[in-house]
Order: sequence, then C-alpha cells, then structure tokens
Amino acid sequence: MHRVRLPVGATTLVEIGHGVEPAEVLATSRPPGGGTSLQVASRLRRSAAEAVDLLSVRPGTVLEAGERLAEDGDGREVLAPYACLFLGYDADDGTALIAPLGATEPILGHVRGEVTSVGAEAIEIRVTGALVAGVGGSGSAVHGELRMAVHEPGEELRAGAIDVGATGRIMVGGSRASAETLTRARAMGVAGIVLGGVLDKELRDFEATQVRRREVGGVRGDFAIVMISGFGKVGLDAALFAWFQSHEGRLASLFGAAARIYVYDADPPPARRALARVGDRVIAHRRPFAGLGGELVRVLDLPHATPAGVTARSGLVSFEDGRSAIVPLANLEAMEPRDGG
Repeated sequence: MHRVRLPVGATTLVEIGHGVEPAEVLATSRPPGGGTSLQVASRLRRSAAEAVDLLSVRPGTVLEAGERLAEDGDGREVLAPYACLFLGYDADDGTALIAPLGATEPILGHVRGEVTSVGAEAIEIRVTGALVAGVGGSGSAVHGELRMAVHEPGEELRAGAIDVGATGRIMVGGSRASAETLTRARAMGVAGIVLGGVLDKELRDFEATQVRRREVGGVRGDFAIVMISGFGKVGLDAALFAWFQSHEGRLASLFGAAARIYVYDADPPPARRALARVGDRVIAHRRPFAGLGGELVRVLDLPHATPAGVTARSGLVSFEDGRSAIVPLANLEAMEPRDGG
C-alpha cells in the first residue's frame, strides 16, 4: 500500500477503484502564502469575544473570493477578499488570520496501482510490483525506466556515464557517485539514481549546490537518490545488482526521502534477514568489506576482537572477490533465497 499525503484544502480527482499511472494527477492544491489579518469583530460591530460565535467557518477551511467568513444575522457579514485559507481567529483583537492561495498545482502519486481509499488527508493506492527498501535517500518522488549505468556492483558511477539517453530515467549505479556526477545527472534531466552508498560529504556538497541554484531559479523538475546498502563507498550486493540488470527497462518509482523503490512487472528481489547462519549468502555493512557479498563459512565458538578493539561474536566469511575474513555477525546481513527457504 502506498500513501499519497494531501495538503489542507486539496481537491481530489480520483475515486476508489480507479487505476492510476505514475504521471497521473490525483489531486490539485493551491498552496497558501503568508498569513494576513482581516478585521471581523469591528465589521460586525461586536466585541472580539462575541464575534467568535459568528464565524461561519473553521480553521483549515478554503474560501473563494467573496465567500462568507462571518455574519451577525442582521445583514452585516465579512467576506473573503480573495481566495484564501482560514487559519484561525484571534479572540483578543477580533481579527481572522487568512493566507492567500497561490496558483493551482498538480499532485502526482508517481505510482501505478489501484486507489483503495480517498480522504481529506491522503489517497491510498494498492501497488502491484516489487519493493526494494534502502537505508537512506534524498529528494522527492519520481518515476521512470530503469537503466544500468555501471557494469559491476562495486563500480563507481561517473559523470561520463550520464548522457542524453539518461533523461527521464532512473539510473542504477554501484559503490558511489561524486557531487559532480550527481549535479550532471540533475542537469541532464535524470529522474533519480540508485546507489549502494554515497559519501556524506559528496551528498552534502551536491545538496548545497542545489540550494544555491534553486535560489536563482536554476533548478527545475524533481530528482531523487536512494542508497541501498549504506552511507559511504558501499557497493550494491551482487545478487541485487543482477536483479536490477534483469529488470532494466522496466518502469520504476523512486521515493528519495522514504528510501523506497517500486519496480513494476518484476520478480521479487533477493530478500534479506538480519541473523545469518552458516551457509547463508551474506552482505557486509562495515569497512573494509562494506557492500561485498559472500558466504558465511563458519561461526566462531568464542568472541573475536575486532580491529576497533571491540569483542564480538564473529564468523568466517568467504567473499566473492576471493578474500576471506573474520567479520562480526552484527555487521552481516543474510540474503534470503527467492523461494523464502
């Protein structure tokens, strides 16, 4: 189930049972501006305390220009001077706080599915597709076709891989992407990027650049980033990378802030569970093996001292790059087979 939150006063355009597409407008909204005061008690010739009982609306009500805000029953009334949102009433000075409404803006769900609930606060949609949950992200909701941007799960996504063919696509990278690469992707109209991880500094530098460009009107359209494995130079798990490869060209929806990806008409992705057992395929989440996959060969009988000096229950892992190492079990995540066995 996917939930599309609605701002106060939004007008819904869909009904329960309706099938929606990612680019479909589900509702419209007129965002309010800064609040201004409107005299109420003095216009009704009442005290501030008396006028509160003469209000015709409640906080959160959207009023069109000329619509009644309050009346006294003797022919005196207060009308909205323009389309606005009624925020509240000040019983001390007898004024209403209203916020003028801006131009109508569309609200997209960015998902394909069936509407199951329509309310004042949200629209809920049943999504038929595979869900991949990340560990972090940045940006808004976007959608587009999946496109592989690297050849290996641990390969860095470089600016040279972003060309005109990437416009409107969701690019799948590997271990990281520089601020330069992210900036180029945004400028080329890439919808979103999926990575194993990204360095904190690179992400901060990129977001700072976007803030500066937005201030001068140089940023248009939406853009999202989702990290699957962690923060830092962390590659994608090989099995999950292969899963993305097998679904290249499929429509996907990416939610940066929620760190979620929906892929439509897709097989279930490799699942993960926290507690690994001997023989499990695992992925490491800490350096120096962060993002690497392998097999848990043995669980050590006694706790093992880590390089950081912490004693922890550990296991011997044979990694896919040929190396073997003792890794704390807390730093491993098991990959479930697709049949759930």
